[in-house]
Amino acid sequence: MISGVMSAFSFMQLFSLYDLYNSWENVGVFDFFLPMLLIFAVIFGILISTKVLGDNRGISFIIAIAIALMAMRLSIVSQFFTLVFPGLGIGIAVLIVVLIMAGLFMSNANYRTWLPTFFWGGIVIGLIIVIAVLNDFAWFGSYWWQANWVSVIWIVIVGVILLPLLLPKDTDKEFAAKEARHQLPMKHIRQDSP
Repeated sequence: MISGVMSAFSFMQLFSLYDLYNSWENVGVFDFFLPMLLIFAVIFGILISTKVLGDNRGISFIIAIAIALMAMRLSIVSQFFTLVFPGLGIGIAVLIVVLIMAGLFMSNANYRTWLPTFFWGGIVIGLIIVIAVLNDFAWFGSYWWQANWVSVIWIVIVGVILLPLLLPKDTDKEFAAKEARHQLPMKHIRQDSP
């Protein structure tokens, strides 16, 4: 029995997830297979849900796989996915941390005032990721944009922050109507403190 445990530990010393990831990268899983699978899934889902070709799943499958394979011919597609998804992961992590910290201050009475903050925060994070990826591709090729894109982003962020201050306030009746439309998830678990 001890020899079986020792052999298991010796195997664990020889095998690591880094080796697995490196072998997957060498065979093209990250550069070709996963982006192709994502493109296929999105196109197939759109074709099935819109029923543009009727209920024939076989034709939708063939069209989706053909489009995904044709898209992967160009290396720019895999480079785009290589740049956008790490940024997306960081953006989601930032949004989750903000949600956790806001959970300290949210209650059933004031959750509605926080909803636009999370919505616009997600939009801003998404825009920053998209602009950073497009900037890495040099799609904004002029010297002025290359030198001033961060300043433009900060001006837009400040404008988005100041925009709610310039909008007219809701009346009590409008506020009550909006409050009735929005329900907090798991409202029965978390109750307001008196």
